[in-house]
Amino acid sequence: MLSINTPTLPPRLTQKIQAVQSEDDAYAADELVELGEEILSQLAAMGIAVYLQQAKQKDVFNDFLISLFLSNGHAYNAGPLYRWAANMIKDAEGTTAEFLKPFFWQTKDGKEVLNEEIHHLASLRNAVMHGFFVLPPERNREETKKMEAILQSMEGANLFQTSFGIFHFIDQQGFNGHWNISTVESWDLFDKNFPFGKLAERVAHEYAPSFRAEEDQFAGESITHLDTVKVEMQQLLEKGKGALISWYRPGSEMGEQAYRTFVQTLDNNMYFPIHFALHPKGATFTASFLEQELGKDLHRLSSDEKALKDPIKFLKAQKDKLAKKPVIILHDVHLALFSPNHLTSLFNALYDLDVPVLATAWHYPYLKRFFNASMNLNEAGTKTEEQVLFSLENYLRFKGPNAEQANEKEGFELLKRITLDVFERLELNQEIVARRYADEHEFPIEFVHEAFNILSPFYQIKSEQFKEDELDELYGFPKTIEESSRIFLTLVRRDIKLEYKHKVLANESNL
Repeated sequence: MLSINTPTLPPRLTQKIQAVQSEDDAYAADELVELGEEILSQLAAMGIAVYLQQAKQKDVFNDFLISLFLSNGHAYNAGPLYRWAANMIKDAEGTTAEFLKPFFWQTKDGKEVLNEEIHHLASLRNAVMHGFFVLPPERNREETKKMEAILQSMEGANLFQTSFGIFHFIDQQGFNGHWNISTVESWDLFDKNFPFGKLAERVAHEYAPSFRAEEDQFAGESITHLDTVKVEMQQLLEKGKGALISWYRPGSEMGEQAYRTFVQTLDNNMYFPIHFALHPKGATFTASFLEQELGKDLHRLSSDEKALKDPIKFLKAQKDKLAKKPVIILHDVHLALFSPNHLTSLFNALYDLDVPVLATAWHYPYLKRFFNASMNLNEAGTKTEEQVLFSLENYLRFKGPNAEQANEKEGFELLKRITLDVFERLELNQEIVARRYADEHEFPIEFVHEAFNILSPFYQIKSEQFKEDELDELYGFPKTIEESSRIFLTLVRRDIKLEYKHKVLANESNL
């Protein structure tokens, strides 16, 4: 098996190599998978470290890194991480970046493509799984030779003797196996002169004790309590579980008033609130942050250290023994929509634990799936192009298409064009039917529907029946071809209810 053995290799790589060397050729598939993923992880750590130490950064990459560093550390496989690092390093500046690029990119047929020899390692796990966790001995020997060649090229380039900086995931001994940040001090390791460093500074602030004081001050500001909000809140609390969303218009203060009403009118003798407002940057929109805040408050209530380590597990065991019932109160849940680590991913668990959720948000149809109760704050808000563009950015930030990704830029520009055109037409008090608008302007219908969703906080989305045709009594064929004709002709039957409807966006004052 592997003949390479050098004291300059990182300890994690050395361990994986020794595991392969100690296994018989016929049964080394699992060990080879782990070694291949360790090579990819080591390179990904180097690439990400280099990216973080130069100025040419992109929001799409920084958002991904925040999600990675706030994850549990096992949510991302080595293959995808290698590809993310490859894209980060592709346009990165500096001699170290140029030095590292050949381990991510190569030129083939005049095009820049991922390094095929190294990227091949990402497919090995699937091959092993489909082979029922074993591979033929000759395949194992073949993969061994490939890995040996890769390690020798890395060693020959002195990668393992090169310093790529010191971060929570990498040090002088290479990748340490931990992507997630577990201490506040780790956020201070990033250069504040670069975009990610400024983002990390915001995250560090959110994890500091002063953040809670700011949130208490914001939630406690003087307001006129909203009676309808109090009624809806009480109805949910009486059920003992569930999630209530209070929709409000962009540019309106009603969202803040509803949030403060939730916090200030909650019976503190029976409940204790975990409350904060989401910020478009930082970590407040993540499930990791919500878990941390929940853990802090459960620890204050119980003085049990287990609450800090795993608040969900602690609550599952202790919820009936707590002196007060926890209630989650959130403002602006729509921010960072579609983030893979968005705090809405915890709502099912909170429901099972009988922890009510009270929230405010702009009206996006996607959010409805996370709430079993809702109310509309019927008020007029402002509609400006700046707000529409913010909604566009917020909606596409984690969903895509992304303007910063070369292969997605064209799609982003088309969607932006459609969104702004629909916005201008609606401001002239028009009503727009998605299917007809798409056909008239030769736009893809899925892009028009996405534009409708982006504009949904400002207008009303409703449904409209397709225009039905009239059958000729003698021939049983439509006298004129209408919108519904194609559907009926495709189905080859007319004795069923036509459930498909137009999606319509209307300029109305209420949701």
